[in-house]
Amino acid sequence: MPELPPYRRVLALLDFDALDGRIVGKALLLARQNDAALDVLHLIEPDGLHGGAFGGGANAAARALEQAAERRMVFLTATLGAHDAVCRALHGPRRQRLMQYVAARRPDLVVTGDAQTGLGDLCDTLILSAPVRPRGGRLQTALRAWLGFGAARV
Repeated sequence: MPELPPYRRVLALLDFDALDGRIVGKALLLARQNDAALDVLHLIEPDGLHGGAFGGGANAAARALEQAAERRMVFLTATLGAHDAVCRALHGPRRQRLMQYVAARRPDLVVTGDAQTGLGDLCDTLILSAPVRPRGGRLQTALRAWLGFGAARV
């Protein structure tokens, strides 16, 4: 079987949720293993508060949101040791902005927590999911034992 070419650019697509650290961590690991560049992107959907404006540069409020998001991403990447990551936030229609970014930067791999990226086969996509917490725990186990509920019978 022929060896696959290494990734040249890895994109971490963030939603500013609990998965962000895992997404950037996995993207950073894959970028380092492939000696690839790391991009970190957050897409900001327009809302009614800013008149629904899609202009990322023309609208001062949209640019302020982008700058705040970029500062947050720079902090996250710095804490994980990815000091040379390119951090960008884009305001506008999510799918359109993502397609524009992918066309301009040409990542080989996108690491995300969103299964609905709509990238198709433009690049490889790794979708991470939140870890499932086991139900119960030590307190529930102790309480069940104290109340006389043993292990489930077969």
